[in-house]
Amino acid sequence: MAGKMAIVFAALAALWAAPAASADPVSMCNVPIRMSDGVTLRANVFLPSAGGGRVPTALTVTGYNKDAAAAPGQCSTSAGIVAANAKLLDEGYAIMVLDDRGTGASEGAWDSWGERTQQDYGELLDWIQAQGWSDGKVATDGTSYMAITSLLVAEKDAERVAAGKPRAVQAVWADVPMADAYRDVTFHGGAVDSGFIPLWLGLVQVLSPQHLPDNAGFAAGKIVDSALGGDSAYDGPFYRLRSPIERIRKLTIPVALTGGWWDIFQRGEPLLWERLVNSRRRVLWMTPNYHGNPDPDAWAAQGIGPEDEVMARWFDRWVKGESNATDRLHSVNLYTMGADRWQALDQWPAPGTRYTRYYLGAGHSLGGAPPAAAGADTAPLLPVSSPCSRLSAQWTAGLVALGPCETDNRTYEASSLTYTTPPLGRDTEVTGLITADLWAELTSSDGTLVAVLSDVAPSGESTQVTAGFLLASQRAVDRSRSTIGPDGLVIRPWHPFTRESQEAVTPGKPERYVVEIYPTSQVFKAGHSIRLTIGTANTPSTTTPVTSLLNSVGQMRMLHGPAYPSSVVLPVR
Repeated sequence: MAGKMAIVFAALAALWAAPAASADPVSMCNVPIRMSDGVTLRANVFLPSAGGGRVPTALTVTGYNKDAAAAPGQCSTSAGIVAANAKLLDEGYAIMVLDDRGTGASEGAWDSWGERTQQDYGELLDWIQAQGWSDGKVATDGTSYMAITSLLVAEKDAERVAAGKPRAVQAVWADVPMADAYRDVTFHGGAVDSGFIPLWLGLVQVLSPQHLPDNAGFAAGKIVDSALGGDSAYDGPFYRLRSPIERIRKLTIPVALTGGWWDIFQRGEPLLWERLVNSRRRVLWMTPNYHGNPDPDAWAAQGIGPEDEVMARWFDRWVKGESNATDRLHSVNLYTMGADRWQALDQWPAPGTRYTRYYLGAGHSLGGAPPAAAGADTAPLLPVSSPCSRLSAQWTAGLVALGPCETDNRTYEASSLTYTTPPLGRDTEVTGLITADLWAELTSSDGTLVAVLSDVAPSGESTQVTAGFLLASQRAVDRSRSTIGPDGLVIRPWHPFTRESQEAVTPGKPERYVVEIYPTSQVFKAGHSIRLTIGTANTPSTTTPVTSLLNSVGQMRMLHGPAYPSSVVLPVR
């Protein structure tokens, strides 16, 4: 397979054309765009040349202040963390970077993609199509926040088209976008994301200090309400409105997505690809990186050119209608860790997958056969854990890097329960959706379960591959919204995470906890072992809401055996 892939990638590389140079670009800084409620938004617009006729627009919408790192009175396509793809200017696109409502130079109050902000996106597209330099066609792109807006703008355009307006957005390129505003980042399994969300909300405020008086209350209020178990601690209309996954089926246009196996949006990036069922062309890349653009070394191993060049070809194909090598890209492109190679698929979850249970057993074992005898292992319900774990790096978007802790979880495991297979007799590939199906008794009415899958080397080093989380009182599973595999097996549980679905645990009563572990692609090499770790805290990445934390004092007994067959379901290929 590797040889065939090398041939395909070499052929693709030969087809990429170098972008042409552009002369005399025109920069227009802080262009005012008046919204229907009287608020003025501002954008920087860069045209390929003066008097160059009508051109398509590459649009990036940011909440990070487009000019935060620009020289006073100037605007740039590469200002700080809002860098646009300058190659698109050379390719004959206008580049437009807009400050979201209540950020940067735009007026109004920021509300984290609220209803009024999303209405702005439709009016913005009307404005672009009315400009003399615009041919009416738009491509949306960006990373992180800007990737989310690239999808939300496209979804608003789908509503415009349904209302009889001419289509604006022709294609999307989104690097590390969120799918679900509750499950992907704000909460993990019902526990507050305390590693990234406060940093992110703070970043939005710091980069737009002129808006601080209006915006700080919104951010602080959400943090406090979530931590204290208020309405913000539960899924509902606030999060559904802000979740691109809710309306992604409306998109019929081509969409390219990149994601990371240790990204904060690891769960949602492949899920977005799955739900783009009406897109005429959808492509996904997953590489081993934290939050940000794809790992450059892993990306380069494809042999298709740098990402910015591939993006330019993608837009040339779907905005300008120029046939090129993007027609030959596979729909799903995964960098498989352990083997350190790319594999190309046409579907996700991967076809040909054998969902295999590995059972927890005596002596902290993990094996393919259910144990014949009943047993249990006990661990304290801890309010905090060791931060020496890849968990810390991942859920702070790579900001907290603790040296060897990124590749060795043993310090974190010391206060947790671990279950490990014997050394594997052959390479074992795990690619797809993962679920920990656990039975446990708590001595309290709540608690947090953190399920970590690791690759254990012969040296004993335990490298985290992926993880998942579940607040015990939010164990309810909606099977109608879960992903069901062969023989009715739940391979991706859907937990409602509402106030109504929350149910206190009866102390001392065995309960089933179906934990969604986020998807991955990993080869466990022969001689290595597979390990499942069950922890009860994840410091500093997640925090149990105060109301639940007060009821989370005591012990957890992890049960295994015929009556309580605790296991982890792995997608083996």
